Amino acid sequence: MNIELLEKKDTPLLSRTRVQYKITYENVTPSRDAVRDAVASEQKVDSKLTVIRHVYPKFGKREAKVIAHIYASEADARAIEDVTSLKKHFKEEKKTVVKTEEWG
Repeated sequence: MNIELLEKKDTPLLSRTRVQYKITYENVTPSRDAVRDAVASEQKVDSKLTVIRHVYPKFGKREAKVIAHIYASEADARAIEDVTSLKKHFKEEKKTVVKTEEWG
């Protein structure tokens, strides 16, 4: 996957940087996790601080436009991003319920 920076805009009020990339790929559109890792490595930040907002693949081509937000801290990301983006990015571990007593 090749990645090319199109635009970078700092938003200090929201403690984030908005970046736009053009990615080209070989077969299928890469997963959000793969795109997030590529953007984070390109910007030299932790992937936990990077949230992929949109991936717009181009019809008939093996390229896509990616819009991502890079936050100053994980707490800022959780406070500002919407619930859907948080569910896609911060995959919480499933909690298992242990049954200790039987009602009866």
